[in-house]
Amino acid sequence: MDERNLVSPFGLTSKRKLSALVESRRAYTLNHCELNIYETYQRSELVPLTFNDLVITSMLRGKKVMHLFDKPSFDYLPGETVIVPPNVTMKIDFPEASEQNPSQCTALAINHQEIKSTLDFLNENYPRANNDQWNLNYQQFHFFNNHEMAQLINKLISIGTGDVLTKDVLANLTLKELLIRVMQMQNLHEVKENMQQMTTNNRFAYILQYIKSHLTDKLNIDSLSQMAYMSKASFFRAFKHELGISPIDYIIKERIQIAKQLLQNPYCSIADACFKAGFNNQHYFSRVFHKIEGITPTLYKSKTRKFRE
Repeated sequence: MDERNLVSPFGLTSKRKLSALVESRRAYTLNHCELNIYETYQRSELVPLTFNDLVITSMLRGKKVMHLFDKPSFDYLPGETVIVPPNVTMKIDFPEASEQNPSQCTALAINHQEIKSTLDFLNENYPRANNDQWNLNYQQFHFFNNHEMAQLINKLISIGTGDVLTKDVLANLTLKELLIRVMQMQNLHEVKENMQQMTTNNRFAYILQYIKSHLTDKLNIDSLSQMAYMSKASFFRAFKHELGISPIDYIIKERIQIAKQLLQNPYCSIADACFKAGFNNQHYFSRVFHKIEGITPTLYKSKTRKFRE
């Protein structure tokens, strides 16, 4: 079970108002962005779509297959987001779309100047560690929504399609936070994927590598902050600022991933999975597992068993 946080589906367009059966579009224009909602009601292949601005797309219903950046095609499902640079053409398949099962996604096109002003503000006032610059990374363009991302996209849809007088101001503030969340997720992904190569010049890569190697041991923020040559408060703040998650929550989520792997073993009990994953309290383990995965460890184990059968 992948960690996807779903964006709430938007009401479908009535049939008499559809502009097309493939990528029917509704657009809502704001000062610094344009919110588009696309719906497709029939199977199609290699449908091209290009924007003049950076676009952040999020799936709401159905399934697409994306062809992008001369990379292998990939399934695009609810709970996922893709970012695409200006003037890059996406080619999209709709293998399952029908009147009964339409696909629906949002495409948020963001003004270049708004992106630049956000990056300039962050780099001037909240510089990253190791003198790295805040920037969007188009090598990491497809990811699962975390809880914060899903909430922000829901909020932008609500603002953009609503009629509040201050909608442009609210959208602008939400847009800045969304860009920051995207970059934090990209930073975290880059460090996790390249931690061994980055350990010599990136303090967080070194810390994440240490956490990975000692995940089932007792870990505490005091010792991790000392390894990073930072005070506890500075380390906690910088880690969350850079990667979008607190070090404690990061450790918990990584331990839950180990627990999920263990629970797929029919001979591993809930208690065994709890303690082998580094938790020392089964009640706490069950509570955080349910918070992160949306189901209890017992139900997760039961579902994986049924899947195997």
